[in-house]
Amino acid sequence: MNPEIYDVVVVGAGTGGLVSAFVCDSLGAKTALVERAKMGGECLWTGCVPSKALIKSAKVFEMVSRAAEFGVHVENPRIIWRAVQLRLAAVRDEIKLLERAEMNRSKIDFIQGEAKFVDSHTLEVQTKSGVRHLRATKFILATGTKNRIPDLPGLGDVTYLTHETIYDVPSLPRSLAILGGGPIGCEFAQAFARFGCKVTLLQKSERLLPKEDRDLSEACRRLLQNDGVQVVLNAQTRRVAKNGDRIRVEFESEGEEQSIEAGQVLLAIGKAPHDTLNLGAAGVTMNENGIVVDEHLQTGARHIFACGDATGKYLFTHVAEYQAKIAAQNALLPFKAKADYRVVPWTTFTDPEIAHLGLTEDEARLAHGEIKTYRVPFDHLDRAIIEGETFGFLKVVTTGSGRIVGAHIIGPQAGELIHAFVPAVRDGALLQEFAEAIHVYPTLAEIGHRAGNEFYRDTLDAKPVRWLLKHLVKSSA
Repeated sequence: MNPEIYDVVVVGAGTGGLVSAFVCDSLGAKTALVERAKMGGECLWTGCVPSKALIKSAKVFEMVSRAAEFGVHVENPRIIWRAVQLRLAAVRDEIKLLERAEMNRSKIDFIQGEAKFVDSHTLEVQTKSGVRHLRATKFILATGTKNRIPDLPGLGDVTYLTHETIYDVPSLPRSLAILGGGPIGCEFAQAFARFGCKVTLLQKSERLLPKEDRDLSEACRRLLQNDGVQVVLNAQTRRVAKNGDRIRVEFESEGEEQSIEAGQVLLAIGKAPHDTLNLGAAGVTMNENGIVVDEHLQTGARHIFACGDATGKYLFTHVAEYQAKIAAQNALLPFKAKADYRVVPWTTFTDPEIAHLGLTEDEARLAHGEIKTYRVPFDHLDRAIIEGETFGFLKVVTTGSGRIVGAHIIGPQAGELIHAFVPAVRDGALLQEFAEAIHVYPTLAEIGHRAGNEFYRDTLDAKPVRWLLKHLVKSSA
């Protein structure tokens, strides 16, 4: 065995792996990037990119069906599933070319093959042309996750879909049962309902999107039901079975045994870490959530780091990019940076979107005791009325003194609007600052300004303040 020598070997070419490899290369390290499948990882091929392209097609179809509201006549709009699929492929290809162009500008050695550790500093890679051994001073693991498949009676006897395979079905399903009411389940439920599918969503807990604020979870349920999705909460799936060309799903909800039938079943119950690297040979520990790392993204083997979904921390592409930069810096530089997850925004890309930042109302009450919440509906916002997009609201959570600790939005462009609150939550800003800042009219971003105005209205309504203002006005007359 004559190993190839590198400063850093990165395993996994999704967002975390690509970014960490680019950073290592820019710091002058001799870097290899190993990927067993396709460059770009889940986000590009089966995750964020195709799912958001699919959601966009569903939104356009829904808007076309509403065209008369805007004085536009459109006759007999219809979905052409094959055309939707071709657009997904075109979008992926365009982004793929951008990533490959950046790779070509670097000095990174890209190696495609299945990798495993043979000792703590040596990686064996099975490529199409044979076995290669890579030896490195440092390693960064960015191996992502796989779909969590439940141990469900009858599942092995049916053909089920996941977020990886649903894009490739030859024709649009006439009916679809979705197991799981997290972001993936909710996004696909709405999109396929808008395409004309009969969709049933089974969620095992008491509400959809259980990590969201309760008010937004309930609003999401109404949103999906408005689009024709049958939402069943507290649904414990018992078994699945073939029934001719359909699939029967048996479940218990509210103490009653029930069943539904659908042409296809989509599993969306979560993710599990990959365990193919023979991590024990390298001294790296993994638990049920992923590779165990410390605040520096360092594993139990001090020369091996991990980032992205593989760590099981926050399964978001933007967090993977954030972690990748820290992992690469810590692998190569003497001073160590810490990962800080206090202010992590995320968005569920239903239409309208659902954005999350900081503490929910329940979390804030536990952490701070006395809190206040300020809620502004989009149907009170001029730009939302102009756009015909008035479903939803902004909910801001503050301490008793008005310091912002959480912001939650369900409404048009929520994923864009939430960023205005990131520095506010990070720096402990007061909600009144949104009232004092000038916002462009008419824009959706005014919703934060309206929340600030609500803070002032709440303050001025307090009896001591009203008494003081009354006497100040009299004295200045």
